[in-house]
Amino acid sequence: MRHLPRLVLVLAGLLLAPALALADPRGCPHSADVMTASDYLLVDPQNAHRFWRDRQGTEAAYLLIRYGELPPAAALALTERLAARQRPPERIEELRLVVASPDRRLAALASPDAAQAALARTPSVQRALILDGEWPRVFADLAGRATAPGGAMAEIALGRALVDLDDGEKLRLATLAEASGLWQLAGTLLATRADLSPWLASLRRSPLAPTGEADLAARFAPIWSGQLLPGRAQPQRAALPPELAAAVDRLGANRPAGAADMDRVLALGFIAPSTLLLATAANQSGDPRLGSEVAAPLLAAIRSGRQSAADVDGLRTAILERSVAVLGLDRARTLFGGVSRQPDLWASGSALETLERSVARRALLAFARGEGPAPARPPLLSPSFDWAGWRNAAEAIRAGQPAFDSYRGIEAELLHAMGRHGRALRLLRELGPGDENRQRAYGMLVTLDHMCGGLLSPHPWLGTPLFTFPPRPR
Repeated sequence: MRHLPRLVLVLAGLLLAPALALADPRGCPHSADVMTASDYLLVDPQNAHRFWRDRQGTEAAYLLIRYGELPPAAALALTERLAARQRPPERIEELRLVVASPDRRLAALASPDAAQAALARTPSVQRALILDGEWPRVFADLAGRATAPGGAMAEIALGRALVDLDDGEKLRLATLAEASGLWQLAGTLLATRADLSPWLASLRRSPLAPTGEADLAARFAPIWSGQLLPGRAQPQRAALPPELAAAVDRLGANRPAGAADMDRVLALGFIAPSTLLLATAANQSGDPRLGSEVAAPLLAAIRSGRQSAADVDGLRTAILERSVAVLGLDRARTLFGGVSRQPDLWASGSALETLERSVARRALLAFARGEGPAPARPPLLSPSFDWAGWRNAAEAIRAGQPAFDSYRGIEAELLHAMGRHGRALRLLRELGPGDENRQRAYGMLVTLDHMCGGLLSPHPWLGTPLFTFPPRPR
């Protein structure tokens, strides 16, 4: 049985899901490399082709501000320089409003310009306004749109953007939201607290009050399953109010066959976004073993600390190895060959190509470091895979020499996989700011940020990241 409707629903929710806590970049050993990658992506390729769009510059600027701990004036100056370009980065005006001082932000939003009004309704700007004490403005705008199409989702999106606030502040804002008639916002804020009793009480007071036990279970299901805040630890059943514990029992009794297997695949994708191609493959194939025999062991390894969620190549190599063991080599190749890649750092192509590149990088690491003989061609690789070219790049790294020109991008990929991130980024800088190299640098930036705790949240392979900053001192 295929799970397409549920998969689409869950992944759509990820587009709005933020990190569970605002990460602190200080002390991360990769902070300097994050800033180097950001600097590279902020170079303006002035000779870019006619239809070129800067889709990575704003996220790079955001990370440069956060990891570089730029003071407010410097952060604003950076966004203003980028906004003044002939082809400014996408979303740069949104970031500029977020980093602006409260007075400058309010002055900008007072403009009759429709674009400014639209920016005021993005979760990043709404969050900034609320943290600066402007919650009445935000709540009034939401209340005016509460019954319009998309009004409920706007409330939920804002609640998710505030998930890192402490439980006391979330309770305070939820109380104010209720008084403004923003029941979805109040419910989302309360659903992210450790104690769910206020959520249940608010639900019962609201116009959405459940009509019975089955209705309560249905309303609690997104919280219990993790769909409201993907990646959030499941609440402890013993800590739930009795009514919610009973709802959990009802949900378990009515669980459809095969749901547990797809849950494992999705849970793995929430924790390790580099594995999302498995979710698409599992949905297309309908084979439950991709959940029970491929996703489940990897999920357990990550949760136990034996496997890093940021180890892109390790996870993807394991996915292909385990899928081949379950499906057979030909069927696994056919399945992943029919899945579009996710937008990460490697060249365009199918999910199969993405997986095989991870296999190649992983196989060549020790050799490139000078730690052993050249490995044999991995049997997982398709006959068309250019193993000789990849080996040439690894040999060049081992010898301390540049690879052939056509393999220099692969050389950068291998250097990054070896942990020589600075050298990989310097090589990309030497090669110039072309589209393919920018995509590689962006993928490296995303991976490095994920290794540091994930300020880009949701992960860019899941959706559009928020621009979040800690509350200003008052």
